Amino acid sequence: MKIMVAYDGTLQAKGALVYGIDKAREKGGEVVALHVFKNSMFIDYDSTIDALGMARAEAEQFVSEAKTIIREKGKGVNVSLYSTEGNPTDEMISFAKAEQADIMLCPPKFTKIINKYQRALAESELTSEAATLNVTALSAKRM
Repeated sequence: MKIMVAYDGTLQAKGALVYGIDKAREKGGEVVALHVFKNSMFIDYDSTIDALGMARAEAEQFVSEAKTIIREKGKGVNVSLYSTEGNPTDEMISFAKAEQADIMLCPPKFTKIINKYQRALAESELTSEAATLNVTALSAKRM
């Protein structure tokens, strides 16, 4: 089983990463996590001189925190972390398809993914368990 985690640095994303690692360990699977920096929100952005630089630094901090979680919780599990730029929804779906993920764990921030592909929701044990963490499980294989 391949579990994908849509990672955005929120508490729910951190919980989803830990949950995914635990489930992969329990079921003999692997975890791929993706962080997407939404660079398009800085086009014609005039608010702060270095807003883009500050946002990139914050994104790097999120990725660093994910690496720490993987290092501390991921012993004995194949866990990979990737980072890219673009539209988070598009990048997450494209990545899930490319990785042939069986399950996608998404924090509430990515409900667009769930709304857009609601028919693809997994009817599995992970769906109900993930709901208790305020995380949504989406089957990426059915997309």
